[in-house]
Amino acid sequence: MKQSVIRTLDVKTDKWVIDYSTSLGNTVSFDFTYLPNNWFKKIQKQITIECMTLKKPSIATLNRYNNGLRRFFEFIEQYSIQLDTFEDLTHQHTQMFLFHLKQQNISNSTRYISLCSLKWLVQFGQLFEYSGFPKNEVFDGDEYKAVKTEDVLKTKYIPDNVMRQIEAALKKETNLIFKSLVEIGIDTGIRLSEALELSKGCITEDFTGKPVLHIISSKNNSERFIPVSRRVRRAINTLEDLSEKGRNATGSDNLTVYWLKKGRPPRFDRLVQAIFRRQLHSFVKKHNITDSEGDLYPLTYHAFRHTLGTEMLNRDMSIFEIADYLGHESLHSTAGYAKLKNQTIQKEYSKLGFIGMIVEEISEKSMGKGKRLDEHTLKVASLPDGSCKKPIDNQGNICARFNMCIICPKFITTPAHLPVHRNHLERLRADRELYMDTEYIGTRNHLETIEGALETIIERLEVIESGG
Repeated sequence: MKQSVIRTLDVKTDKWVIDYSTSLGNTVSFDFTYLPNNWFKKIQKQITIECMTLKKPSIATLNRYNNGLRRFFEFIEQYSIQLDTFEDLTHQHTQMFLFHLKQQNISNSTRYISLCSLKWLVQFGQLFEYSGFPKNEVFDGDEYKAVKTEDVLKTKYIPDNVMRQIEAALKKETNLIFKSLVEIGIDTGIRLSEALELSKGCITEDFTGKPVLHIISSKNNSERFIPVSRRVRRAINTLEDLSEKGRNATGSDNLTVYWLKKGRPPRFDRLVQAIFRRQLHSFVKKHNITDSEGDLYPLTYHAFRHTLGTEMLNRDMSIFEIADYLGHESLHSTAGYAKLKNQTIQKEYSKLGFIGMIVEEISEKSMGKGKRLDEHTLKVASLPDGSCKKPIDNQGNICARFNMCIICPKFITTPAHLPVHRNHLERLRADRELYMDTEYIGTRNHLETIEGALETIIERLEVIESGG
C-alpha cells in the first residue's frame, strides 16, 4: 500500500474505506466501532497501520481479521466478561471462546477466521511487546486443530450423482462466463478468488505442448503453474473472447470483465464473489440439482476443490503432489480432503495423525517412544470408546471440550472399540432429537459433525479389522 494512502487515513475515525482491488470489489472497509473501549480501538488501529506499512499480511487478510474479531467481542459481551485490555485475557477465556464457536451455527471457515483473528492479534502484540497484552501464553496450540475438525472428518465431497447433474446442466447453460468458471473450478480445484483473478495470457503450454495455467493467489501471496485439461484451455479462450471489449474499455487484463446492462449508466464491470455466488445458487435452482433426499444441493465453488483433492488422493497421488497442485501452505489442508477408500490411502493418511489416532493397539510402537504407558496412566486416559492422548503426553487429564472427544485431535481408538462406535451411531440415528437432548448437543451442526466423525472412524476401523 502506498504511504500516501496511509497518511490520508483519519485514524481518529472508527470506519476506514481504502481503495484496494480484490475479487470482492474495488474497496475494503475497516470497522472499529464494535470494539468495547478506546484502548482496543487504538491498539487495533495502530497494528493495522503498521502491518499496512510492512505490507504483511495483505490488506485483504487484515480486513478479514478486522471483521473476524467481531465475534470474539460479541462473545465477551454476551457472557459479561470484563476485559479492559488484552492483559486481562486468560487461557480459560480462549477455551471458552473456542467452545462457544463450536456451538454456533456457522461454517467451519467462519469459526477458523474468528479464532485466527484473535490469536494473530494477541500474539502480534506479545511478539512486539506492546503494553496491555498477556504476559503468559493464553493459547495451548491445539485451537486450529479443534476448530477445523469438521473439515477433516466430513469433507465437502460432491457425490457422483450430483456431479452428473451439474455436468448435464452445464451443457444447457447460456451464461458462458459462469459456465467457463464452473468448468475451470471442476477441473482445477482453484479457489473462487483465484478464478476471478485470472488474466489474459494465463494459459500457456509446456515443452510437450500441454496447457498450463498460471494462477495468482491473494490468499497467501503466491503463484503457481499447473497442468490443466483441454476443457480448461477452451474455457480460458472463451473468457478471453468474451472479456475483450471490456478489457479494452477499462484497461484491465481481468478475464471476468462483463457488460453490466442494469447499471446506471450501463458499464463494464468485473465479476465479484458475491455476484458469482448468487449465480451459482440460481444455477442449482434453475436446473433442479438435488441431493439423494430430493432437496436442492447446497453447492459451493470450494466444493469443487474438495472433490478434486479427494479424487486425487483416491488415485494414489501423494499428498505432496496434491499440496503443490492446489497451492496449500501446509499438509493439514491437503489431508482434509481424505475419503478413505483403499489401504494405500489409509496408511498414507494415518501418518499425519492430526484427526485423532486410529491404531491397532496403544503401544510404544503406535504412540512413540517416551510416552507414559504405565497402567495408571492408561487407566486415567481410558474412555468408553477409546483413549485420550493428554495423560499419555503428560498434559494432564482435564478437558474443557465436553462431548467432543471423537472430534478431538487427541482422541485415540482401536478396532476393539468398533462395537461401541457402531452402537453410538445407531443410537444417534434412531432418534436425533432425543440424542441432542440427552447428550447436551446444542446445534445441528455439532450433531452432524459427530455423525460424520463416527462414519469415518467406523470405516477406518473396519479396514484395520479386516486386515485390508
